[in-house]
Amino acid sequence: MTLKWAPETAMSDLAHGRVDSALPAYEPIIEQDAVALYEDGEGGSLWGIFTYEEVEKAALDPETFSSVTVPEGMPRILPLMADPPEHAAYKRLFNSFFRPQRVADVEAKMRPIAVEMLESLIDSGTADFGAEFAYAFPTRTLVELIELEQEWQFYDNWSSEMEVQTRSGMRKPGKGLPVELFESAVPGLAKLVKERRENPGDDPISRIVTAGLDGEPISDEQAVGLIIALILAGRSTTASGIANLVLRLAADTELQQYLREHPERIPDAIEEGLRIDTPQQIQPRRSKREVQIGKQTIPAECPMFVSYGSANLDPNAWTDPDKFDIDREDKRRHMAFGKGAHTCPGAPLGRMQMRVTVEELLARTESFELAGEIERKTWPRLSVEKLPITFHRKA
Repeated sequence: MTLKWAPETAMSDLAHGRVDSALPAYEPIIEQDAVALYEDGEGGSLWGIFTYEEVEKAALDPETFSSVTVPEGMPRILPLMADPPEHAAYKRLFNSFFRPQRVADVEAKMRPIAVEMLESLIDSGTADFGAEFAYAFPTRTLVELIELEQEWQFYDNWSSEMEVQTRSGMRKPGKGLPVELFESAVPGLAKLVKERRENPGDDPISRIVTAGLDGEPISDEQAVGLIIALILAGRSTTASGIANLVLRLAADTELQQYLREHPERIPDAIEEGLRIDTPQQIQPRRSKREVQIGKQTIPAECPMFVSYGSANLDPNAWTDPDKFDIDREDKRRHMAFGKGAHTCPGAPLGRMQMRVTVEELLARTESFELAGEIERKTWPRLSVEKLPITFHRKA
C-alpha cells in the first residue's frame, strides 16, 4: 500500500495559528512507514522520507540521493544543487565566510542595529514582529556580511518575493520557478562583481571573485550565482527560526522569565527551537538508482524530498518529541541545518542572529505576549508570517 501525505491538510491546525509542534501531521506516516507520496493535484508527485533514521541515511548518501534537482526554467543554484565532488569546492569557499572571527565581526556591527530595531518596536507598544523585525534583520545582516548596505531594502523585497514564488514551485514539481524574478537581481550583482574584481577587499564577494575552484578562476556568472545562493539561503530560514522562537516565548511567560534570569541558557533554547520548529521542513532530492526505503521501492530518477522537520520530531529518535525542553541532552542531533555534505555553512551566522535577537529582546522587556491572531506558513518552510506582539518595557 502506498501512503499518501497532503501537507495542507495534515498541517492545517498549525497554519491556523496553533502554537504547537507539527508532530500530529507526521506521526501517522512515521508509525506506518518511512516514506509517503506527496501529490500536488496537477500531475506532479514526490516521494518523501520522514523518519530520522532514513532521513539521516539519505543525507549521508549522495551516491543514491542527489541534490542536483534543477526545476524547469530555473538556473542551478550552487552549492545547493550540487553533489560531491563538485560540491566540495563550493562548500570550502562558503565555509570561509562563516569562520568564528568573521561571525564575531558581523555580530559587533549587527547588534546595535538589532537594538535600534527592537527599541522601535517596544516603543510602539504593539507591533507585527514578523514583518517588522524577523525578516528585515537577517536581510540587513546578510548585506552587512557581503557589504551591500545601501541596497538592503531591495534585496529584502526581492528575496521575499522569491520565497513566495519558490514555495509555489516546490509544491508543484516540474512546473517551473520564478526565473524572471531570479534574473532581475543579476544586473546589479554583476556590476558589483566587476567592481570587486577591480578593487577587491576582505568581504565575501571579493573572496568569491578572486578565488579559484579546482584551479580554475570563477566566472562572473558563477560569482553572481554564489551571491544569490548566499542571499536566498541566509534570509528566510533565519527569519523563520527567529519568528518561531519568539512565538514560543510570547506564548510562554515562564520560559521568558527563566531565560531573562538565566541568559546563558538562551543557546539551549535556540537549539530546542530549531528542533521542534524546524524552519526548512524539507530539502529536495532525486533518486539516482532504484532504492528500497521502508516498505517502498523507489525507482531511479524519482523526484523526492527529505523531511528534516519530521525527522526532528520522530518519536523513535526523541523522547517526548513534541515537548519544548531546553534541558534535552541530545537536542544538537537535530537536522534543522541539514546533515552530511549539505549541512548549512551559514549555521553559525543563523545561530548568532537568533541569539542576539533573544538576548536583546529579553533584556529590554518585562514581558511580551501575543496581541492577536498569528498567520503561519507550514510547508515546505515552517514560519510565522504575521506575529502581533504587545511589549512591556523594562522599567
